[in-house]
Amino acid sequence: MNWNIGGWFGGQLGATVWILVAGILSAIRDFPIGMFVVLLFAIPNVIGIVLWQSRVFSCYVSTQVLIGVSGICGLFTVIAAENANTWTQIQAGGQVSAQSSYWIISLVYGGLMLMFYVSYGRGKKEPKA
Repeated sequence: MNWNIGGWFGGQLGATVWILVAGILSAIRDFPIGMFVVLLFAIPNVIGIVLWQSRVFSCYVSTQVLIGVSGICGLFTVIAAENANTWTQIQAGGQVSAQSSYWIISLVYGGLMLMFYVSYGRGKKEPKA
């Protein structure tokens, strides 16, 4: 797994842009909750920029951190919007319940972390002599 600007920032924004949209739509109905959700969007993106600029950790470790933080911020987005009674109001078309959203977010982000672990995180096994 190698550092790549398009892959890094494309994945970062792809994992978090829905939080920004939820924040904007929530702000129309409940400004403080909307701004809190926008902050939840900013957290993984700031961390992603710092990880990219510093590259102290391997790309694999940084990706796992970014996915984990994005997933946690996603769960807090649903919690905040649900508690403010804006979760169902901000959805267009079909609605997804908050409980289903918790499962979806957990499975998607957890699945990504597992997929990256299986593909890149186990390291190379040294042959026994």
